[in-house]
Amino acid sequence: MNKGERTKKYIIEKSSTLFNKHGYKSTSISDIMTATGLKKGGIYNHFENKDTLAEASFTHSLNTLKENYKEAVASKDSAYDKFKALISVFNTLSQDEIVIGGCPLMNAAIEADDSTIEFEDTIKEEFTVLIKFIKTIIIHGKNRNEIGSDIDPEKMAVFILSSLEGALALSRLYKDKNYLDMVNMQLIEILF
Repeated sequence: MNKGERTKKYIIEKSSTLFNKHGYKSTSISDIMTATGLKKGGIYNHFENKDTLAEASFTHSLNTLKENYKEAVASKDSAYDKFKALISVFNTLSQDEIVIGGCPLMNAAIEADDSTIEFEDTIKEEFTVLIKFIKTIIIHGKNRNEIGSDIDPEKMAVFILSSLEGALALSRLYKDKNYLDMVNMQLIEILF
């Protein structure tokens, strides 16, 4: 990796936290300059505009999270263990352990609901990817007779993701992981 690539990566890493915590519209180039120690020209040397940097930062946060999901789930055999691994990674979002500022998907979706974000289609696509990932765990469990045959994988995946995101919002708002724990236990009871 050459110096330019390292600088670009550094800008993305620093700005991804700012965007995820403060929002894509609220984070200014001045904020990014302060966080990176670079001048405006140093940033725009690597990114056409703030929107392209915002999308690269969103993708970075999301890819970091997705890699953790994949790694955690891949090492498990049963659907129960895969689901628990998924939940374990998701729960880190309440404590800013893997990605700072909460779920990048939900944060971007909420902001896109209120204003225009240039990469709204990317947000939608990534929600679809996560729903499919959860659906795969459910299908795996159904195939192994761990999850009831009456469970619709698509509907349940949407329900799970919606429940987890809502519980995360409450846990972050109240600074109380108990909301996530309650939803996690309820989801396990429904599935298994």
